[in-house]
Amino acid sequence: MTLASLCYRALKVSGFTSLARWLSSGGVILCYHNVVAGTDADTSDTLGLHMPLPTFERQMRWLAANYDVVPLAELIARLSEGRSPRGTAAVTFDDAYGGVFDHAWPLLQDLSIPATVFVVAEAPGRDEGFWWDDPDVLRAYSPAQRRRWLTTYRGDSGTIVASVAAERRPRQPPRWCRPAAWSAITEAATSGLQLGVHSATHRSLPELEDGDLHREVVDSRDIITRCTGVTPAFFAYPYGMWNDRVQRAVRSAGYRAAVTLEGRHTGATADPWALPRINVPAGIEDAAFQAWTAGLNLRRWRDA
Repeated sequence: MTLASLCYRALKVSGFTSLARWLSSGGVILCYHNVVAGTDADTSDTLGLHMPLPTFERQMRWLAANYDVVPLAELIARLSEGRSPRGTAAVTFDDAYGGVFDHAWPLLQDLSIPATVFVVAEAPGRDEGFWWDDPDVLRAYSPAQRRRWLTTYRGDSGTIVASVAAERRPRQPPRWCRPAAWSAITEAATSGLQLGVHSATHRSLPELEDGDLHREVVDSRDIITRCTGVTPAFFAYPYGMWNDRVQRAVRSAGYRAAVTLEGRHTGATADPWALPRINVPAGIEDAAFQAWTAGLNLRRWRDA
């Protein structure tokens, strides 16, 4: 057991986590990526994107018992209207992995928990997975490499994968880490799952020229609308990365708000074009998850 685990458990047992949650004045927007059957999760998930279903279920049951879990649209409406989001939480997913529709959404329906999934518009139904799940990429991964991939290579999937493998052989990722098909996305949207836009190709938006930025912000929404019949109202910045130019492009495109990945609470004065979310890693322990929702993230304090 790590020192951090001991600290989170001590915070929970002492009642400090509950007190911090009660004192918090902000709402909580959670960000997940994929949810997989317990037999699918493996040690290759070094980035913590593929959460086992039993872990996700424990978190959702706890969340429903301790927060007013509302649609993302409602939480954002409270902020825009000057109403307090205290005690509220919203659940979101990035990338539209197949596991969200196979495992997460059926569970959330059973628990009457609303959710929003941000779709990478050109990904659904394709055989290849996302670059960050590629075994060669994971072997080469480091924080320094990631910075290079997102700046020099602009988060472009083909360029990143080619840079770490001298010879590429056709490789299909396991089904559990592939993007969902449009049919699954459309069916879930019909049953109440809200759709948002997560760009067209998941490139790093601040690094793009205006034409490519338009494709990622505007054309992406048109694709989702055409394929599902739903016109998304919210945008999620790929990698949580944005700047003033990107923010202006999202606002000009007519989105109602945009979310990022900063791990702090959504306060009453939060910028609706850069709403922070808590990125929930797949391997997080229950005590840490509960502390993070209350704003007690020891990792953030350490890095401050």
